[in-house]
Amino acid sequence: MAQRGDKLVLKATHTSVERIIAGSTSVSIDFSAEYLETTDQSDGLNQTGIGGKVSGTASGDYLVATDSDNFSTLFGYMNAGTTIDVTVYNDSTAILEGQGVITSLGLGGGLSDSLVTGSYTINFSGNMLP
Repeated sequence: MAQRGDKLVLKATHTSVERIIAGSTSVSIDFSAEYLETTDQSDGLNQTGIGGKVSGTASGDYLVATDSDNFSTLFGYMNAGTTIDVTVYNDSTAILEGQGVITSLGLGGGLSDSLVTGSYTINFSGNMLP
């Protein structure tokens, strides 16, 4: 069964200050693993290997608050290189928990009364636990 986008929420916490940063528009969670080749002559033309380091990112868009407080807080974390606690929720159930570092932030908006949106990327640090 597919997940509804409005049910997937990303929260970032540092020093007990919690920010919902991806409940409004979009969030994408991606993981990848290295493939370490172990092929030797006895394998002939068949490649062999083992799994290596696993890495992951969270990225997406959010609505920027009228006073830009949510953007300012996230920028402060990124600018200081702060490791933050990251929790991903499906509805109200935590499905991933761990830590990460904000590696990019962006702002976007149009003319007139357009809503201001922000974008972010968080690189996970260590193991994200389901």
